[in-house]
Order: sequence, then structure tokens, then C-alpha cells
Amino acid sequence: MKNSQKLYTDQASQFADEINRTGEGAGQALPTPHPPRGRGAEPERPLSNKLILGRDGRKIGSRSTGGSIEIYPSMLVRKRDYSEMEDDYYAMVARFGKKSRVGGSIRGQIDHFSNAARFRMLKVLGKIGREDPPYMVTLTYRSGSVTFDQAKKDLKNFGKRLNRQFGITHETIEEFTNKAGFQKLRKRRKYEGKWAGVWRFEVTTGRGKRARGATPHFHILIWCDEWHGMNLEELDYRLSEMWCEVTKDGGEDRMKYGCNIKPSMGDQSKIKNYMLGHHGKKTDQEATGAGRHWGKLNEDLLFIGKPSKKYSITPDQRHKLDRISRKLIASRRSQEERCVSDLKETHTVISPYDMSRILKLLGIKQD
Repeated sequence: MKNSQKLYTDQASQFADEINRTGEGAGQALPTPHPPRGRGAEPERPLSNKLILGRDGRKIGSRSTGGSIEIYPSMLVRKRDYSEMEDDYYAMVARFGKKSRVGGSIRGQIDHFSNAARFRMLKVLGKIGREDPPYMVTLTYRSGSVTFDQAKKDLKNFGKRLNRQFGITHETIEEFTNKAGFQKLRKRRKYEGKWAGVWRFEVTTGRGKRARGATPHFHILIWCDEWHGMNLEELDYRLSEMWCEVTKDGGEDRMKYGCNIKPSMGDQSKIKNYMLGHHGKKTDQEATGAGRHWGKLNEDLLFIGKPSKKYSITPDQRHKLDRISRKLIASRRSQEERCVSDLKETHTVISPYDMSRILKLLGIKQD
């Protein structure tokens, strides 16, 4: 195994030297190793497009690199700087390695809520820069009364109504020519919402005495400054009335059970983990063949990627933080500790109180 790895490294070095000397072959992929032949030969696992020396040297080169810490209301993001050796390695991979996917690729139909999608939603929820507590809004239907496509349309129309009720109206006057050929003026109204949210799409199990089949429903986290000064019962009534108008299904029972709103209390990390918990604990509520399972509403007002504070850390401080992160992650997942020192970024969901304790342990003073 070691001989084959050494042979592949020598082939890659000769290939790069030949390109630098002749100028031919630029943009081509590095030569791939052939599997060993003959009886009793140990099968060799396929290698990635990263050189073995680069993977081994990445851990060595990361020992002397510092980085930075970004503080969000419910997440601590650690970013690591690249060493000089890593910069040279990735520059070589970008020049001689396999073609990247910058050009884009056509994604297939979304058939389930994958772990990659769950991780992306976790990062977005953790990187929300708003510090005001969100509201938890649940939108439901009568059992078996709506399709997946119609539910997505209703969510879009519900967002438009929220923009109209809790937003700013922009009026413009423009000229137009009517059917008779006369020039006239008309007003155009555009509604800018002053709220933002993240939605999660699920279905019911379709089991029960009154169930007629699997029915979609939505879990939404909504940030809105105006709601904090309103009476909760009045707000619940207004949202329920709007949802009944969107779904065209009214009645006393739908006004009571169609829309449910609850204010969030305490740590935001628990609230955001509530959105993620449905994937792990209720896999039978995962929609199949229904398109996207989560999304953002009025994304600009979520302040994604805008931390409340940012600190620079030394290599020693980064190593201490990585040890804390890997122990915390291992305890939550009940797995063995995994080295995270060579990762470019780490995202740790943690409460503001624990963040302050970590910063104090690292010797970083908060302003």
C-alpha cells in the first residue's frame, strides 16, 4: 500500500515537472493509480483528486496557523488561516487538478431531506445575525385537503400578505396606453416586508382515526420587531384569518387550529434545534418528492453572515478551541472524538453563556 502511494506521488511530481518544462498538458487531470494486479494483491481504495502529500501536510501545516472567531446569537464559527504550504498546494491543485464545478451542474429532483441539506440549514440558522427572539408559527391543513404543489403556493401567498400587513408600501405613478389609444396614469404599489423567516416543510403520517392521508404543514421561525409590541391573541387572530383566506378554507375550527403562533423564550439555539429535530426524531414526516424542504423568506433582513462580534485568535488559542469543539461534538453525537484542527471552518451550536465562558478560557476579553 505504501509503495503504491509513493509511486503515485512520484508520477504526479513527474507529470507537474513535464508541464512546467514543455507547457503541454495544462488543465489535464493528474494521472490516477492503477489497481494492483495478480493473485493475493490487496485491493486499493480509489484516491481523491487531492495529493497524498497535501493531505498529510495539511495537518502538519495547520499547527502554526491562527484564525478568527465569529460570534452569533446561537453559534460560534471558527475560521482557520491557510499556511504558506497550503496556499502553494491548493494553487497547484487549481492549476493541474480536476476541473472544478464552477460552471454549475443541473441538480436532479429533490426526493428527500438529505444530511447535506440539513447541514446547510443548520449553518444558515446559526449564522443569522438578528438578536431579537423569533416567533414559532405552524401552518396546517385539513387532512388530505391539499397537494404538495398547492401548499408551496399557499406559503408564497401567505408571505405576500405578511408583506402587505407588516411592511412598507411604495407607490409609483406611471403612464400607460389603454385599449382606446389614450394616455393615462395609474398607481403601482409595491410592498416591502419588515419581517424575515425560515420555513420547514413536513407532512403528517396519515395515520389515525380521522386521517385521510399524508397532509403538508409548515414550521416557520419569524423575526418581526412589530410583533413584540402587539397582543399575542390579536396577532394570532390576524394570522389565522390571513391563512384561512389564503387556503380558502374557513370556519371556527380552522381559525383555532389552522395557524398557531408561540413566542420564543430563552436560548435561541434550542429554538433552532427544534426546526432540525423533526428530521432526526420524526423521519416518517419527511416529504418525499415534494421539492425543497426548507427555505428563507425576506433573506436580506435575516442578516446572514453578519456576526455581532469577531475576534482574532492565535494558534495556541485555536488549538484549545478545537479541543473543546471536538469533545462537545462527540458528546452530543455519542461518537468518538474527531480531529478538527485542519478544517477550514467549524460551526458549533452553543448558548451565549457558554460562549462567554469559552472566550474567558481562551483569554479573549469581551468589549
